[in-house]
Amino acid sequence: MKSAIIYYSFTGNTHRVAQLIGDVLRDKGDEVVPVRIRPLKEETHFLTQCKEAFLSKKPDLYRTLLELKDFDRIILGSPVWAFKPAPAINTYLDKGASLEGKKAICFVTYGSGAGKENTLRIMKKGLQAKGAEVIDTISFQQGEGPAECKEKIKAVLV
Repeated sequence: MKSAIIYYSFTGNTHRVAQLIGDVLRDKGDEVVPVRIRPLKEETHFLTQCKEAFLSKKPDLYRTLLELKDFDRIILGSPVWAFKPAPAINTYLDKGASLEGKKAICFVTYGSGAGKENTLRIMKKGLQAKGAEVIDTISFQQGEGPAECKEKIKAVLV
């Protein structure tokens, strides 16, 4: 199976989880393509980023993979900011091509846990609007170790 892991990471937490997901998938023989989304202009102050997330802003992105027709599975990841996905994820969901017939999984990384379910709901809804079948969601709290994260991943992906 060929999987695209599409994610945004500011501090590196979501990036680390995306790497662990890729490791688990590769170990089971899947082909994995990681796609890290990056805004053209990115705020460096966390509170400003949270405000933009809360307002569902959609920043312009660096050129990124939007056409996913060659993939069997789409995995979309975001940190939880102000009860919502990072603004770059909003843009990706808005600009991405059709995902008709694709299986999808959403994952989030979070600190306190407040807003994780709402963030997953928004991401799931965005993928479904593009035609994807969202088969599961996963949440990872900051500070969870690699072994614990891999167990969560295996429970969903293997």
